[in-house]
Amino acid sequence: MKKLVSYALAATFAMSAFVGVQELTIQKAHAVDPFGVSFSGVTASAGVNVRSGPGTNYPIIASKPGNVTVYFSGLEYGTITPDVWFNKPDPRWFYYIEGGQKKYIASAVVDGLPPKASIRPKDRAVAWAVDAQGRTDYNWYCQMFVENTYGTTGQYASAIAASNNLNTGGSLASAPIGSLVFFAPASDNGYYGHVGIYIGQNTMINAQAVVRADNIATSSYFSSRYTGWGYAPSSWPGHY
Repeated sequence: MKKLVSYALAATFAMSAFVGVQELTIQKAHAVDPFGVSFSGVTASAGVNVRSGPGTNYPIIASKPGNVTVYFSGLEYGTITPDVWFNKPDPRWFYYIEGGQKKYIASAVVDGLPPKASIRPKDRAVAWAVDAQGRTDYNWYCQMFVENTYGTTGQYASAIAASNNLNTGGSLASAPIGSLVFFAPASDNGYYGHVGIYIGQNTMINAQAVVRADNIATSSYFSSRYTGWGYAPSSWPGHY
């Protein structure tokens, strides 16, 4: 993928009226954003645990053997779990309904995804960001990366330009899944600022030299530069 053309630093920074760095209020793990969608997936070969909620903090209520098809009724977000195939952190949990009860399996141990046409833009964006982990072609083009997760490009010249328009200044504790999380401009980011896509549990996926997941709360670098979050514009469709 071609990289965006570099932008004039002086012009970008002169136009910046960015939200100030804030004291970090972290987000506790909890189930969020349930969305009903029918699809199927195949369990990892070693077998999988079934839990009463979307996270490893919920009790194991059953198990399923490996390589069996499960028919799911929806997805939620919860404990971030590295997938068993590529070790990529994944916040998604899939549920099926049995005996009137939701039963959950981590996406990280399921080979199968909801059809992209049937889910929300932020679900498409998170799915694409999770899959993009490990890529090196973005090479710190963080704004282009988050725009690409939402199926668009060329919307803002830099992270600070996006922040000036989208940043609510909200605390990390209030950041929704799929929101854009912003960081202050500084000499080490060329005064362009930085941005990632939020996947819950104080964690974002962002483009550095490698696309990766970072826990904002435990990173002294990111926690000291966090300025707030913003919703992706409604016109951004999510990557198909």
